[in-house]
Amino acid sequence: MNKASSCFFTGLLGITAVLLLITGLFISSIMQVAFDMDFYDREYKKLDISQSTGMSQQHLLNTTKELLNYLKDKRDDLNISAIVHGKERLVFNQREIDHMVDVKDLFTLGFRLRWISFGFFGLIVVLLLWLKGKAALRTLSISYLTVLAIFAVLFIVLLILMSMDFTAVWNGFHYIAFSNDLWILDPETDILIQMVPEPFFYDTVIRILSIFGTALAVLAILSIIMLLKSARRRRINR
Repeated sequence: MNKASSCFFTGLLGITAVLLLITGLFISSIMQVAFDMDFYDREYKKLDISQSTGMSQQHLLNTTKELLNYLKDKRDDLNISAIVHGKERLVFNQREIDHMVDVKDLFTLGFRLRWISFGFFGLIVVLLLWLKGKAALRTLSISYLTVLAIFAVLFIVLLILMSMDFTAVWNGFHYIAFSNDLWILDPETDILIQMVPEPFFYDTVIRILSIFGTALAVLAILSIIMLLKSARRRRINR
């Protein structure tokens, strides 16, 4: 393999590794927010979800905990009882339960994809270290900053679209993620959508993007530091 082909190959490996890393970080950001009970507690109070659902804060949190256990495959069903408007009843109807089956499948895919992404990222890093030694870190840094520049543009476009019409963006996600219309729930009768109305999802997406963006920014700083150190070593070695 000549030098040009070698550079192209290692560059391609670097780009692939970065894409895998970013995928893993994005899914991890989603999981961190999705399973943060303190976040639900704050949002329920902020949006006065007790008033809209007829459930106490404690019953809301207990229901949410069981709902998240279902998504994590620690619970087999969603036959959850709670006091709603003063009467004990099953919280979710069949349509809501059927929709959560689809949501669970999506989370299960996310769990698997996260570890696959991190796993293959690790393997590629090891391969690059074997091929290039310490120079692999420079390759990864350049690849990361290159990919990040593209993601930054997409990131800004997404934020602009969300600020213009979050409902359209959120509905678009559902049309892509689900093959049926079970996600279209009635806010007058369905407690699931009363628990997590659109303002809740807006705050959720913003929090996810904030965590994800912070992680990307930290890696960008580390990449820049790595390149500056590499450039200084090259000048000294000349």
